[in-house]
Amino acid sequence: MRRTLALILLVLTTGATALFAQSPNDLVVVVTGTKQFHLPTCPLVAKAGSHVKVMKRSEAVRKGLTAHDCGRMPGAYVDPNTVKVYTQPGDNKYHLASCQKLGATRTEVTLEEAGKKFWPCPVCHPPIRQRTPQS
Repeated sequence: MRRTLALILLVLTTGATALFAQSPNDLVVVVTGTKQFHLPTCPLVAKAGSHVKVMKRSEAVRKGLTAHDCGRMPGAYVDPNTVKVYTQPGDNKYHLASCQKLGATRTEVTLEEAGKKFWPCPVCHPPIRQRTPQS
């Protein structure tokens, strides 16, 4: 499980700034036993746990896999400076307001701030800050 999460984090931090993998060299995630490839941020990837494989988009296409829409419209961009998430003292994760793991002592921060210092909560699956070359 840790190895899979490390691979997904590697994919997220490779500097890919687009929300959809377009280049043949962009990394995508394939859930074992399916015929589609996903963005690392796709909720289906998180639910699959350790049953995933990371590969280049060109390899996935060569194997006959198709792109999953991952719940986003092409070209859609969410400004990480406008999305609000929550942190709490003594926790290294950021959460959605509705998260069951979030206590009463919470601090509202932007996704941009949280993504630089904290990990996304594995329970509520908050959005993940897309890394850009300057951040």
